Amino acid sequence: MQNRLQLSGLHAPPQTEGRIGSMTMILVGFATAFFPRLLASMGVPSIINFVHFGLIPGAFFITVFTTKTRDKKKLNVVWQLLLGMAIFLICTLASALLNSAGIANIALQFLFQVEPFMLLAAIIALPMSGDRLQRFKYWILGFAAFNLLLAIAQSILLPIGIYPKPVGGTIQDNIGGVFGGGGGSAANYIACTVSFYVGLYVFNHFKHLTLWMRLLPLVAAIYQIQVSDSKQVFLALVVGWGLLAITKVERPDRLLIYLTLFVTAIAAFFWALLNVDAEILRPYQNWINRPIWGWDGLAAETKFAAFRIIPSHFESPLNWLIGLGPGHTVTRLGGWVMRDYQSFLQPLGATVHPASAEVFNVVRTSYLPQESTIYFPLFTWAGIWGDVGILGLTGYLFICFIVWKQICVDDFGRFLLLSTAVFGCILTQMEEPGHMLTIACLLGLRWQEHREKQLMRR
Repeated sequence: MQNRLQLSGLHAPPQTEGRIGSMTMILVGFATAFFPRLLASMGVPSIINFVHFGLIPGAFFITVFTTKTRDKKKLNVVWQLLLGMAIFLICTLASALLNSAGIANIALQFLFQVEPFMLLAAIIALPMSGDRLQRFKYWILGFAAFNLLLAIAQSILLPIGIYPKPVGGTIQDNIGGVFGGGGGSAANYIACTVSFYVGLYVFNHFKHLTLWMRLLPLVAAIYQIQVSDSKQVFLALVVGWGLLAITKVERPDRLLIYLTLFVTAIAAFFWALLNVDAEILRPYQNWINRPIWGWDGLAAETKFAAFRIIPSHFESPLNWLIGLGPGHTVTRLGGWVMRDYQSFLQPLGATVHPASAEVFNVVRTSYLPQESTIYFPLFTWAGIWGDVGILGLTGYLFICFIVWKQICVDDFGRFLLLSTAVFGCILTQMEEPGHMLTIACLLGLRWQEHREKQLMRR
């Protein structure tokens, strides 16, 4: 097997310390993004939340620029990702110069957006096959399994008072697996999304297991979504599946059939919300039980407040092209991190912009965001546009296009991208390192598995 892989270009030479170090750095970097909230809740200083911003770029540069792979397809994919990241960096720097954003803003915002692509490029560049690939896979699955099992334990132990409940948020909010940190954060959304994605991977790609064993992680993830009241996760997954179905349709008549079925299912769901008094539906019924709809209704006014407030701060037409500056609007950095870590970031020269506070004030003055984060005006796609403008948004979409065309080897990968794009319309979960780096690992893992099979068939 090894000889065949070497002849076909994968270049799987004997293990060396450098290569073992590269995979170890990738796994350690991922772990520092996956577990810091859990560690912080145990008393570790909150600086632990920023460690991965050093380790993952380090693993990226060491792996990509020292790889000895002779696989031209690997190198081509990595260099395309590098080109996309370079273009996005240029847009970020231009926006920062125009808007006098701090160095800390540039570094953190760029990493929040691009760190998953760095990790993905490192995984693809790493010579990985056979036992090494299996070890990498089981480390990632082991991290995810721990998150799932901890969330299930929390769902049982929190209500009876055995598991310590952090300050802030409801019991459901604190069923956050390894991402729980208290304060009513979005940990529950991240934890159950990661569980569902990994459960879907196990179901699709562990064909040697019995059906019930393949289904068990997926069913457990669905239980986690329901018990943690993460209804927006169901919405994003369903819409992501619908978008994937549309991309698979080659005949217009079939598209019409699928759309009809989808609209019928949505209509039935809304009918049930209006007419059925069932416990399982109650978390969703506050979406529709008040006269708040319409383009001039309170729901639209609240959700799209960023598109009204951010342009009011534009000082020239250039702002439309390159935004108000990294971390200056409603990305995770501008909307949350600058607020939560102000004492740490301000001495580093971080800058803030009044647009962020004005949009966040909508959250305080409207009751809708308090009832559901669906109505939050701070969400990733609005933030990227606000921070780095149309050019920066185009640069980010260019990287996503590269991933879609070159790295998504099956519908599982495309579903990950599409459903995550939907999350980016709801809140800033699309910038959560635990969420995005898990996706990077799963996409890189599937690419490596697919490439190994291609080379074995030669």
